[in-house]
Formats: sequence, structure tokens, C-alpha cells
Amino acid sequence: MRGLCMFLRLFLALSGSAGLCGPAFATLPAEQPYRIANYGRLVTDVFINGQGPFSFLIDTASSRSLIFEHVRAQLSLAPSQPEHVIVYGINDVAEAVPVKPDTVAIAGEAIHGLTLGVLPDAVSAGPDGVLGVDVLARYFVVLDRDAMRIRLLPSSEDSARPFENWPQAQLTAQPLKNLSVRFWYLKTSFNDHNFNSLFDLGASFTLINWNAAEVLGVHKRDFLSKGLPPDNLQDILGKTSPAVRVDDVSVRLPGKHWDNHLVVVSDAPVFRYFNSDDRPEAIVGLGLLGDNSLAIDFAGGRLFIGPEAKKSG
Repeated sequence: MRGLCMFLRLFLALSGSAGLCGPAFATLPAEQPYRIANYGRLVTDVFINGQGPFSFLIDTASSRSLIFEHVRAQLSLAPSQPEHVIVYGINDVAEAVPVKPDTVAIAGEAIHGLTLGVLPDAVSAGPDGVLGVDVLARYFVVLDRDAMRIRLLPSSEDSARPFENWPQAQLTAQPLKNLSVRFWYLKTSFNDHNFNSLFDLGASFTLINWNAAEVLGVHKRDFLSKGLPPDNLQDILGKTSPAVRVDDVSVRLPGKHWDNHLVVVSDAPVFRYFNSDDRPEAIVGLGLLGDNSLAIDFAGGRLFIGPEAKKSG
């Protein structure tokens, strides 16, 4: 399917039956290692029907967990319903085959009755799947950057207490345009201007649209002669608008400050899907937060931002 390469990042949202399945019934807390894969993306192991491990991206901006066709074929998973689910990619819309394995297991948590979307395999080697918020939002998720471990804790105040001395930002759930699918947003300051920002741990860099850039004094008219983005980035940055990098942006979240941060400016198609193409908007993820430990309280709407990883020798 055109446009569904995983070169830097797939911004994905699934419509259709997007409700959460029932909770997993394993003993919490659960934890396991995660690792940094190509382009700084976070990957951890997932077992499906007792087989694996399969490498899954950890992605807070994918509403449903996904697998790619080679995994479906290996597991001989048949479609779970005749209707396809619609997949919104960074620059394309396509249909995905729904499958429902008996169990999906991560960190010892066995989840039953979880519907996965199946996407065609990418041309280049990539992950086996995507771990979306249909799984992540069941838990209080901790990403320990020094230990490189992901922990799944119960969604409760008891889980949050050890992190209350960390700076915290409000996470606000907002629906996708014309759909009941929800995503989480942060109020983020760029050069002292607050922009609504999609919280996307699948994003390898910080992205703002041209409406936001104009507020910052970066004017689209000055870059029209630059032409289209490079071919290998047009799925992510769009096929019509110029895309530029700005290297000296000051970015703030409560209690955290990044100077001289690299920001990419583009009217990427993802902003249209998220009903944000007509106002200043941003996408923040690993490009900003990837060096920090994080604790994500989906139920309470809080992001706790921990210390940066210790530098190795």
C-alpha cells in the first residue's frame, strides 16, 4: 500500500471498532526490557499466541495495535470479521484486515480478545508490529531510560506516588476529526508560545505546522523556492508544502526546558487527520523526550517527566 513505509515514522490511527477490550488478568506490576531501534524509536518484545518474540514499536499515537502481514502469515491468523478497518497513515488512507489472536502478551501480561489491524509489509525491513494505546492506556506506563525497561503498573494513585516529585504535564484526550478515536495532547511552549501538541512516542523528531512557524517568525513565503521535501520524506512531510528545519527553538514543558531544539516545519498530512491544519499545532515525542525517563498516567491525564539518561563512558 502506497505511503505505508516505516522510514521515519508511521502516524497511525484506526477507526471502526476502536473500543478497548477487557482488562488483562495477570499479576502487576509487570516489566521487561525495551530498546532503541532505527531512528531512535522504542521497541519491545510481544508474544502472540505463545509465539515470538515479535518486535513492536511503542507508540502513543496509534489507537490500535498492529501487526504486519509476515506476522499474520506466520501465525496463520484468519480475519476476525468480514469488514476491514480503516487505517489513517501519514499521507494515505487504506483498509486493514482485522485479526483477533487468542492472546497478546507483553511483560507477562496476557491480553485476550484484542483485535489487531494487519498492514502490508514495508519495502524496507522494519518492526513486526505497533503497540498502541489500546494496550498502553490500560496501565500506568513507566519507561525507565537508564535501566531500559518498560513497566506496566495498575492505573491508580498508588502507582503515581513514586513519581510525584518529577515535573508533570497535563495530558488531555482529544478525539480524531469526525471519529470517536481519542489521542493525548500536551500544552507545549515553543519560544514562549503555547501550542497544542500531540504526544507521540512513535515520532523521531519534533514537528510543527506552518501556522505555528508563522507565530515563531518563520515565514512560509521565504521558503517556497525550496520546492518539495525529499522523495523519501514525502510520506511524512507532505508532497506540496516546503519543509524546513529550525535548529534553535526553545521548548518548555512544566519543569523542563530544552534550548536550541531541532524542530521540523511542515504542513504534514497528519495535521489534517488530527483536525489541526488550520491552527498552530505540534507533535512532540522521542525527539524531545527520548532521553528522559517517563511515567504516563493515561487514566489521570498526567505525564511525569523524569531525569535524563546518565551518560555512558
